[in-house]
Amino acid sequence: MTQETNTAVDASKPAAQPIPKGLPIELLPLYDWWKASGGQFLITLVTATLLLGGGWTYLQYRESKIASANKELLQASSLEDLESVVNKYGSTKAGNAARLRLAKAYFDASNYEESLNTYDTCLNKGAPGGFVEIAKLGRAHALEALNRLDDALAAYEAFDKSSVGHFLQPQAKMGIARIYTLQGKKAEAKKLLENLKAQKTNNPTWEMAVANLEGVINRYEPRAARSLFEAADEAAKSIKPPTPPAPAKQ
Repeated sequence: MTQETNTAVDASKPAAQPIPKGLPIELLPLYDWWKASGGQFLITLVTATLLLGGGWTYLQYRESKIASANKELLQASSLEDLESVVNKYGSTKAGNAARLRLAKAYFDASNYEESLNTYDTCLNKGAPGGFVEIAKLGRAHALEALNRLDDALAAYEAFDKSSVGHFLQPQAKMGIARIYTLQGKKAEAKKLLENLKAQKTNNPTWEMAVANLEGVINRYEPRAARSLFEAADEAAKSIKPPTPPAPAKQ
């Protein structure tokens, strides 16, 4: 009984694999490891190779896409071109550089609402390094153009405080002076410009811009509020009656 049981147990075990002929004895441990774990190791190696290869391929694809975006951005010469670049490459690193140019193009086309929205998107997604201040100041200009004076003033003042010494700071101060003037605070605006003129920037362009703005503020007079009826009467008075035709000669 015992012999039969032992025979059954031995039969259930897999037959021992023969050692390859000619295998050096010092390689026996490596051979045993390969038989026990070599298959799993091979699967792991192939998987790692595929993952690394896929990662490298993705990096190459991404770099290629960024290069294409930069090329098209440099070649863009119209508002439609810039919109196309943003639509195609907005998710890449070049996307926000394209948005920055698109926002300025919208502003130049007097589409101030789209300009503001594009500047906001650019800032929310992270403006390119070194261009954050340009996006912030552009946003303030768009708010001013939309006649959102309180919001524009807050944006200019925030820029002025956070960007001390920045080469665009004088432009923010001039923006504050313009808003003061539109709000009827000409004295505050002129004082701000006087302080700005006292700062020697050694930049003739800025100094000329400040001088020109000072002249505009000195000449500025707010328009009196008028009803539509008053505007219509004034327009009617400006219309000259038609000259009657000369009598026909006999």
